[in-house]
Amino acid sequence: MALSHLLWRYVREEPLRGLSLVLTHVHHGVRKESDDEVHLVQAMAAKWEMACIVHRFDAKGYAKSVGQSFEEAAREWRYARWKEDMNKEGCTLLATGHHLGDQAETILYRLFRGSGTAGLAGIYPTRDSIIRPLLTVSKADILNYCAQKGLPYALDRSNEEPIYIRNRIRLELLPELVKEYNPRIQEALGRTGELLRWDEEYLTKQVDGAWRHYHVIDSVGTIGLSCDVFTESAAILSRLLRRAARLVTGELRGLGFNYVTKIMGSEGKPGWTQDLPGMTVKITDEGIWFNSYTDTIAERGDVLALQRQETLKRVFPETALDLGSWSEIPGLKLDIGLLESCNLPPAYGTDGVENKVAVFSSELLDQIPDQLVCRTRQQGDKMWFTGIGHKSLKKIFQEDNISIKIRSELPLIAYGAEVLWIPGVRKSDLCQPDQNSKNVYCILKPHA
Repeated sequence: MALSHLLWRYVREEPLRGLSLVLTHVHHGVRKESDDEVHLVQAMAAKWEMACIVHRFDAKGYAKSVGQSFEEAAREWRYARWKEDMNKEGCTLLATGHHLGDQAETILYRLFRGSGTAGLAGIYPTRDSIIRPLLTVSKADILNYCAQKGLPYALDRSNEEPIYIRNRIRLELLPELVKEYNPRIQEALGRTGELLRWDEEYLTKQVDGAWRHYHVIDSVGTIGLSCDVFTESAAILSRLLRRAARLVTGELRGLGFNYVTKIMGSEGKPGWTQDLPGMTVKITDEGIWFNSYTDTIAERGDVLALQRQETLKRVFPETALDLGSWSEIPGLKLDIGLLESCNLPPAYGTDGVENKVAVFSSELLDQIPDQLVCRTRQQGDKMWFTGIGHKSLKKIFQEDNISIKIRSELPLIAYGAEVLWIPGVRKSDLCQPDQNSKNVYCILKPHA
């Protein structure tokens, strides 16, 4: 409520900026007072003359259905809805109310899990399209602001139950640290997070340069690093290994510490090989190579998977996408093109024209291990979303109420098992362009 009021004031005080706000609220279907909270949000939105969207879902039932903890599943569902709201309403930024206490809890939580600088940097004040204006403000100051401005608010009583680890950190550990060790522990942890964020941002730039130097791809598209990468410092080498693994498996968190140190312990000796989660790592005289398990289906003799792929090919054949050219999808009487701005048809200058255009970052596309193709769904297909991670295509089709009868007939854009775009349904958050990126446009249009 405080965040909404602050942004509402800013929009009114800066009319020349042409800003507008949309409130989006999630009813998790857990607490009996949640209905009253919906009415509170709707009343304030009406008072401030803002658009207001309310989502209702069975959070506990959803968590059970996806096999995740309640907190993780609910967070995943919320951010997925907010992403959809942004697309629908034409919003460019998502503002969340995370405050200094949330930052302190996050850093302590990740410290207990053994995180490195990337994790201990905590919650970022800005990342992609998400902003957190209150991240350096204490909860006490936020409540004082509400009192001063006469703002109504609601307190989630489930936050006072020491059930989850985060709650116990908030209710038990932080008060003890304040009392016995440092009365300003939240500020100290926030400062630590900021310092580590500076370090992490610097290291990321160094890794980007090292990646360009060491990154190699063999004749069949396997991603790898040249052998002299093992001369790098542990700080750079470990990050390069994580990046390569993340590109191959698609898992945002990448390799765990034990797996990274296992690879580093090989010292780059040719002949070393190791099966790791989602991939096989092998060292040859030419480099260290990362192979996804899905790349070796035929070698493993997975007959059922191959039969399924052959069945799907009957809908329309897999079509490789080459930059700057158009290809026909015979079974659908459609043409698909992968174009740069210089050869873009005039009518296709923006993302989402009739749901037939997707915009990607050229630099990020250059880093993917396989060629982009247009095809139908296959076993193991998945899409990645910011703040959520991967979702199976089955789950996406269920969420978007796509009929079972047509799921295997829809065209999609992918590399390996990673799906970047299902026209008219969803677009992955991988390879998203930003203000500084060179754009590549993937376009579907009726065959002439």
